[in-house]
Amino acid sequence: MSMRLVSSGSYNVRASEMAHYPQDRQPKVIPCIVHFLDDTHETFEVDKRAKAQHLLEKVFEHLELIEKDYFGLQFIDLSPDPDTMVRDKMRWLDPMKTIKKQCRGPGYEFYFRVKFYVTDPSKLAEEYTRYHFFLQLKRDILEGRLYCPKKTAALLSSFAVQSELGDFNPDEHRDGYLSEFRFVPGQDEEFEKDVGKHHQTHRGQTPADAEYHYLDKAKRLEMYGVDLHKARDPSNLEIHLGVTSVGLVVFQNHTKINTFPWSKIVKISFKRKQFFIQLRREQNDSVENLIGFNMVSYRSCKNMWKSCVEHHTFFRLHTPNPPSRRMFSLGSKFRYSGKTEYQTVEESKRRAKIERSFCRSPSKRYARRTVGGNTSKAILVERNTIDGYRNIPKSKTFSGSTNSTNHQSFHRYDGNNHNHHRATLPHDYKVGSTSQGSLHSEKSDE
Repeated sequence: MSMRLVSSGSYNVRASEMAHYPQDRQPKVIPCIVHFLDDTHETFEVDKRAKAQHLLEKVFEHLELIEKDYFGLQFIDLSPDPDTMVRDKMRWLDPMKTIKKQCRGPGYEFYFRVKFYVTDPSKLAEEYTRYHFFLQLKRDILEGRLYCPKKTAALLSSFAVQSELGDFNPDEHRDGYLSEFRFVPGQDEEFEKDVGKHHQTHRGQTPADAEYHYLDKAKRLEMYGVDLHKARDPSNLEIHLGVTSVGLVVFQNHTKINTFPWSKIVKISFKRKQFFIQLRREQNDSVENLIGFNMVSYRSCKNMWKSCVEHHTFFRLHTPNPPSRRMFSLGSKFRYSGKTEYQTVEESKRRAKIERSFCRSPSKRYARRTVGGNTSKAILVERNTIDGYRNIPKSKTFSGSTNSTNHQSFHRYDGNNHNHHRATLPHDYKVGSTSQGSLHSEKSDE
């Protein structure tokens, strides 16, 4: 029997101890600043190796938001792209990828926004969800993303005033009482007078009623819920391609010139800067109907394609399509990973409705217009009381009691009810982890 002599050996003491005591290893975290729709912000710490879904869940838990699949987080893409303006560099955070893989840091800053605009506000079961849609649409109109005719804008603004100030009170609401608010770009005194006239007709409407009327009116706007992308058509004319719940639309100078419903689209694809729509062949067509558009850049083209995938899945399918199991495949493997609108609505129907009160945040106020002055020249100075309100942590703006000393109130005039609170879910209501749906897919015609 032969013997083999071992001439050397080693033992890693440190590695053995680290493996035995994993709690000694502190995970590295990255601070993420999230700006909310009411102009407040909060900092969240997440593991740098965690997927973005972890940050999303923290945000939803912080807001205590139940119907969360309509919302997402945006960030500014800092990658060099000279052909793209800053406004067009906003990207949606992909929950299935890590934050560091998508964003350039340090300095991770995100914006909580509505991602999928509901086709009918009656589909939203929670008043709190409708309130966030209301805040988003107000912001869209004010920042010029949602084009709105002047008359319609005045009516919508009056609902916003009713929600915040309550019934018109001639003793309190004197001439110029709306000059502290900002509703539309280029707002002038004549517009504010139109808003005031509409405000007088909304007597008796609660904040929830006024916000519902706001959403119901806004959904009829031609640009409502349209995710716009700059492009050029086959004739090299500058246009905007819009992704919506019903399909793809083409705009030129804020005018809709063509529509491609999802029911008539066979396939969408992209290659470099070119975006293609393959339409269903009609009986009289002898060749495939393929339409191509030139996008601003490769990144904008891919983002357009991803937006189409997400909107089609969310609004048209019962459940998301399962990921491809093919080991080798060409092209992007991106798929929408959240719940569809059908799943969200069905889940809301099954959920027990338990009431809980919440407080609405006051609008940002500006300096009153002086005699002969105009909105564009006014100094943007907020009230001290509102500054103090905005510094309150968001978790403290929710309460089941209206007598809390931690809240700074703003005045409403609703007849005898001056401290009106509407209810959604209870403060201690907790929701389980988000289900991903089954692997099979059904098409919804609703």
